[in-house]
This record gives sequence, C-alpha cells and structure tokens, in this order.
Amino acid sequence: MLDTCRGKHSTRGSHGLAGKGHIRAAVPALAAIAIIGLYLAPPSAASAAQPPAAVPAATPTAGTALAWGDNTFGELGNGTTGGISSVPVPVDLPAGTSVTAVAASRLFNLALTSTGSVLAWGANFDGQLGDHTTTNSSTPVTVDLPAGTHVTAIAAGDDFSLALTSAGSILAWGDDYWGELGNGGGGDQLTPVTVDLPAGTRVTAIAAGGDDGLALTSTGSVLAWGRDDYGQLGGGGSTARDSTPIRVDLPAGTRVADVAAGELGGLALTSAGRVLAWGDNTFGELGNGTTGGISSTPVPVDLPAGTAVTAIAAGEGHALALTSVGRVLTWGDNEFGQLGIGTITGGSPVPVPVDLPAGIRVTAVAGSQSSLALTSTGTVLAWGDNDYGELGDRGTANSPVPVSVDLPAGTSVTAISAGLKNSLAVTVHTSC
Repeated sequence: MLDTCRGKHSTRGSHGLAGKGHIRAAVPALAAIAIIGLYLAPPSAASAAQPPAAVPAATPTAGTALAWGDNTFGELGNGTTGGISSVPVPVDLPAGTSVTAVAASRLFNLALTSTGSVLAWGANFDGQLGDHTTTNSSTPVTVDLPAGTHVTAIAAGDDFSLALTSAGSILAWGDDYWGELGNGGGGDQLTPVTVDLPAGTRVTAIAAGGDDGLALTSTGSVLAWGRDDYGQLGGGGSTARDSTPIRVDLPAGTRVADVAAGELGGLALTSAGRVLAWGDNTFGELGNGTTGGISSTPVPVDLPAGTAVTAIAAGEGHALALTSVGRVLTWGDNEFGQLGIGTITGGSPVPVPVDLPAGIRVTAVAGSQSSLALTSTGTVLAWGDNDYGELGDRGTANSPVPVSVDLPAGTSVTAISAGLKNSLAVTVHTSC
C-alpha cells in the first residue's frame, strides 16, 4: 500500500453481450447502482504494472471518490485517459464537492453529491453524461438537471443513466435504443427527461440493467421498462422492449423492499428477507436449482434454510445476497471466480457462501464480472475478473477468493460500485 501521509510504500459470454454491475447496502435509500459491459482485450503486462497517473500526495478527505481499473475513456476521472490503475486513485471532483454515492457503468461513471446534483465522466457516445454533448470527459462534468431538482439516488445502465428525485420521480438520459429512458421511445437524450410513471406513483429506489430500468414504488410494487427479450422486465410478456414502465408480475401478497438489475435479468428483495429473480437463466442466475432458458416472471431464489437477506446485487451472469449476519451468498456464472468460492471453473444454480476471511462482517455488496464487498470496518474486498486491475490489489490476476483492495492509508469506505472494467468507492479520511 502507498502511504500518502509519508509518501512511501508500506507493508464472457455466450450472449454476445457483456457486463453489468450493482451495489446495494442494507439501507436501500443510500444505495448506488451500476451496470457495465463491452469486453475488450486485456492490457499487456507492461501497461498493467503501474497506474496511468501517480497516486497523489494527500489521502482522500470526507466525501471523496476513488476509482480503479480501466481508463480507456477516462473512467478514472483524474484527467487522464489510457492505461489502467490496479490501485485506487482519487477522482478529480470539483472543489468543495462532497460525494455520497457512486455508480460504475460500462464505460462511464456517475456520482451523487451531498447537494443533490449529479456528476458524470468517461464515455459519452450516447449522451450518457447528461451534459448536453456527446463529448467524452476524463474529469467529472455536471449533469444538466432540470432547475430545482434534488437527486437522492443514481443508477447507470450500459449506455444510459437514471436519477431518482426527492419528489419520487425518475429522470433518464443517454441511449434509448431499447426504450431505456422510459418516456415512450423518444430517442437518445443528451440531457435528462422524465420517465413516464403511472399517475400517482412515487418511487423509492431505482436500478439499471444493461438496457432496462427498474423502479420500486412506495407501495412495494415494482415497475420495469426497456429491453425484454430475455424476460428481464418480469411482466410475463415476450415483446422485445417496452418504452414505458410496466408492472413486474410479483407473487400475490409480495411487498418488495429493494431491487437490483443485471444485464439480462432482475432481482427483488422482499420485506420478509427473501429474494425473487427473473430473466435469463443460462448460468443459473435464477438461483432456483435450474440452468437454461428464461423466466419472464419472478421465481423464488432457493436460499439456505433460516437465511434472511438484507441487500442484493446483480452482476455479469451472477448475483449476490447479503445476509442479516453479514455474510455473502452468490449464485450463477463463475467464469472469472466471481462467486468467491475458491474455484474459477463452473458455477452454481443455487446460492453458495463466499469464502470470506474469518471475522469479517459485510455491510454492502456490488457485482459485475468481479464482485465487491464493503466491510463493517470500512475496508473493501474484491474477487473475480481482474484483467484491468478492477480488484484494486496491485495486480491483474483473477481471484476466486476475496482479496483486499489496496486503499490509501487512513481511508474508510462508505459506498462501493462495480463496473465491468472499473470499480468505484466513496471514502472518508479517518487518520494519517
């Protein structure tokens, strides 16, 4: 680890698609969600050896953001492009900015500030940065929100973005090929537009899949819109897309407490601590003991007896669940070791426990082709794909078991998000 106080060192896939990410803490309102994609060839060993920019001379302060992994389009947010960083580096936030949540996506990232504004950086081919341009940015730019808007949560899809407002409405911007913006198919948008929710609906949480969005309402129901060719909207239909929100077909009497979205499917955490899943099941993503096919309506995940789940996350072909005792369960694809069970081959169609270090209690989880876990002491564990340094352990070797992210000295993390080739964290400075 680099001691920044002293300035020296101290001791996929068959779908033709790739990537997604999601982060959920035990308190859904504080969650940040993200989705990612597009696999590129891994970098050479030489480019992986060092970050593209030197680690700065000061440890991050309260409400700052760290980024690590690929930097092709400026995803590190530190003013550079190209190369990778296999250790976390500070995002170059505007002066005086305090960040409360982050969302790592396919080729771009989002951050929510303490004043309810949104920052974005990285690729901007479809307007996903929301700054009225299609120009990429290697430092955060301000999303052009409607006047008077206060955002409380953010989510990022493959090429589009979502924001939940304090009024319970949803804003969307970026790519709209599959109806991801939820406004009736108005085409790509370079600034936020309003998702067309049913009259009287108030949303309390959001999630973004690869090409679809999910919204949890104040009544415990779930709405979905966008791409639906794998049943990822959960409405029981077989259409390729829905450009305005439809209701997810939950079992009778179910009240949902949180939602998560993957590349080709969704998850719902019920108020009883159970988990429902729908969409693609190629790798056992439904978690019900089967593989293959799809489910266009939610089915129960086969949790171990007596397990109560407090948070969920959807990754690239796999899913994560945080239990009430601070342990983590995973299921689905394990091509990169993203299940965290000590192997890199095979997968599991039912939840299995992650091989966490002894004594660790986890408070939040995130997933993509890698997985992240935030611990009760403010440290971060990572496992799975690491071709671009997204595990943050100063290497590029995949890991089938959790390894420690090499955080700057004195840093405590409060939120995490996993992208396909990069990861993000919100930090506070605890000591030097």
